[in-house]
Amino acid sequence: MSSNVLAVALVLAVAGAQTAAAQSGPAMRFQGMDRNNDGRITRAEWNGSDQSFKVHDWNGDGVLSGDEVRPGARPVERQNREQEFDRPDREYQFDDWTVRGFSGIDHNRDNRITADEWHFDRESFRRVDHNRDGVISQSEFLSADAKDQDDDREDRFAYLDVNRDNRISRDEWHGTRANFDMLDDNRDGVLTRAEVLGAEPPPDLFTSVDVNRNGTIARDEWHWSPGSFDRLDQNRDGRLTPEEFSGTVPGATRSQAYQAGYDRGLIEGRAAGREDRERKQGWDLEGQRELEQADSGYDARMGPRADYQAGYREAFRVGYREGFGARQRSE
Repeated sequence: MSSNVLAVALVLAVAGAQTAAAQSGPAMRFQGMDRNNDGRITRAEWNGSDQSFKVHDWNGDGVLSGDEVRPGARPVERQNREQEFDRPDREYQFDDWTVRGFSGIDHNRDNRITADEWHFDRESFRRVDHNRDGVISQSEFLSADAKDQDDDREDRFAYLDVNRDNRISRDEWHGTRANFDMLDDNRDGVLTRAEVLGAEPPPDLFTSVDVNRNGTIARDEWHWSPGSFDRLDQNRDGRLTPEEFSGTVPGATRSQAYQAGYDRGLIEGRAAGREDRERKQGWDLEGQRELEQADSGYDARMGPRADYQAGYREAFRVGYREGFGARQRSE
């Protein structure tokens, strides 16, 4: 074979390999931000907020590389997840997009997850429900594992909204154009909180956890850590009543600081919920800044700050639900 023929053959082989690679899906997530094409994305290259970058920098080394930019990859399950995952009234971000994760939520084994079964952040539910029918099928749930799929479920509305105008433009969006269009209900080229988070509050929490609707919650109906179940199960009978679930068991004692925080958090939570509903911003409990410090109105004379903060956070979440409109459907 002549050298010219060999050279042509090599060129064709390389071109064929490149075509096959292109057809198999993107080489990396967020490839458009990799300005120097080194397969890594630094904070300087990242088009987004510091919080958004941290969400994707799984190992905290200040660079997105390896599995962090590999399409379909997911972070290794956090070692301390059981300790962190201990509050039924908190909107945890879901991160187990596997068959195991699906089965863990699909308690009635009907191969679909309704909003009533979903006890995690509503933003993830909204993004995964691709056909907007209010139900997540198994294929929708697992779709992010496909090589050509990048719906960027990890990033939150608050992190993507870099200029803080309560909207997400296409320039601020990190997922695919198709997923942006899926969320853009009115097709105006921007995403509002209501479009990303949903306008309706979550279902009644106790009822939704009580899968068999027998008025109590058993261990096999519990999504959260065993330790959190034990803390609520005051009489140690292996079941949670509505009173135990809400922490309002008669005779339970609370410190003065806790009660002061609870009273203040309830008032401010209701106000925040009403404000989000009236502004049609959608349900955004975990995005409330008040929950970060949780010491609004605190005075050292009340007692320990930690007690005050615990009471404040618990009541704020209850108040937000009430203020946003748990009664809205009957109005």
